[in-house]
Amino acid sequence: MNPPTERGGSPGPDSVENAGDETVSRRRVVRGGTLAALGTLTSQAISLIGFIILARLAPPSTFGVYAAASILMGASLLFAESGMQSAVIQRPDRVREAASTAFTANVVGGFALAVVAAALAPLIGLFFHNGEIGTAAAALAGTIPVNAASIVPGALLARRVSFRFAFIAPLESLAYAAAAITALASGLGIWGLVIATYAAAAARTTTVWVISGWRPSFDLVSWEMWRSLSRYGRPVVLSSLFDEAGRAGSTAVVGRVLNTSALGQFRSALRLVLQPNNAIVYGSAYVLLPAFSRIWQDEKRFHDSILRALRTLMLMIFPVSLVFIPLGRPFATILLGQPWRGAGPIMMAMAGVGIASALGSISAETFKATGRTRLLPRFHGLGALLPVPLMFALRDLGATGMGLATSLAACIVAAYAVRTLARVTRISLGVIVAQLQPAVLSGAVMAAGVFLLDRFLVHAGHGAGAVGALLLALDLVAALLLYLGSLRLFSPRSVVELKELAKLLVARAEHSASTAVG
Repeated sequence: MNPPTERGGSPGPDSVENAGDETVSRRRVVRGGTLAALGTLTSQAISLIGFIILARLAPPSTFGVYAAASILMGASLLFAESGMQSAVIQRPDRVREAASTAFTANVVGGFALAVVAAALAPLIGLFFHNGEIGTAAAALAGTIPVNAASIVPGALLARRVSFRFAFIAPLESLAYAAAAITALASGLGIWGLVIATYAAAAARTTTVWVISGWRPSFDLVSWEMWRSLSRYGRPVVLSSLFDEAGRAGSTAVVGRVLNTSALGQFRSALRLVLQPNNAIVYGSAYVLLPAFSRIWQDEKRFHDSILRALRTLMLMIFPVSLVFIPLGRPFATILLGQPWRGAGPIMMAMAGVGIASALGSISAETFKATGRTRLLPRFHGLGALLPVPLMFALRDLGATGMGLATSLAACIVAAYAVRTLARVTRISLGVIVAQLQPAVLSGAVMAAGVFLLDRFLVHAGHGAGAVGALLLALDLVAALLLYLGSLRLFSPRSVVELKELAKLLVARAEHSASTAVG
């Protein structure tokens, strides 16, 4: 059943006029999710290659100064967004009115918060005892309204599970990498990263507006609609604010208790640990909310979808997370260079963060789809509070202790989220845990096997240049073989599922390539 036609606006190729009640087919969801995952994977590959180059152009302290300067950016953008993205995606009717209202609120909020962030920038410099950090923080405030302008067009693409969404992240990452490499090579230091941040924000917003084909209709903006969207979005933005507060708190603790060089190592290690997971988690999250929103009232179908998502995600997330335990040091020294050797132990300590992120993502999208957004602030609030005391307890271990505290806190929050998921959906906790067992067992065998292999035979961390890269590749091949072999032993069905998923990814990639060429 199509919603009533509303006046105004320019629908464009991916018109949202029928998006409110239009059924998103399983085929479209699979295609959209696959392409979103491929897009994110491409983006992460560009970011990783770019960061490897950047790490050889600037010391860890430069990235630490940037991390401190950008401490307010995430929280400010969340206030500007105000939960409108999720509210627009979940909205069952009057979509064009909702989109125009949300866009207006986001842009107005973005400009207001940019002013606030710029005013608070000197305090950030005082906190870190570094005037350059304060100046850079003020300069970065201008990216908030630029990013805010992309939120609603992006939400409308996600609502329709549009394949065009896959182009956004790679272009954004490419713009950042190109600008940062050029600027750092010219000796601009922290200001090169500031310039790159503006380049990425401009690229994202421009791309979203071009491919969405949507334009706001300001005559549809209404106070009543804003209140309706805010009621749904308030808990979402509050939970995300807690999430950002946790990140900001961790940045503040590491930068103040240790130093900017340690902060650069810490933040870069976290980035490298999460990058291979992000393609999987974000690709799935892109389709989970619109898909779950349309089937949650069909209990059996909803339960089956949740369990399938859990099982599939864990089969992919566990190996790419646990591999950092035996190979953290080789990753740091071979990919980034000797000045970044300290990031290796931090990566090892943070191995649990990616797994926790995936579990939290599925739980969060389920709560949003069923309208239970009030649950989100609970575990995100816990995630904001836990890391700081754990960091102080482990501060004698330096940046590695900070990484371990981050990992422990993330795992505790994920356990709480999964327990809440079981209660809300009335799926037995034992059934949920059973979906994780094949990945847990096979991942543990893989990590132990690669640790022994590298310690007593390969010694990838002792190599350098092409030799080191070759030894690291050998370790990764061994990790893959050990994981698949263990999985075949513990759960042959899981191997079949992974093969089917791989075939689907290849088929979708080939289809996308042929479509693009045609």
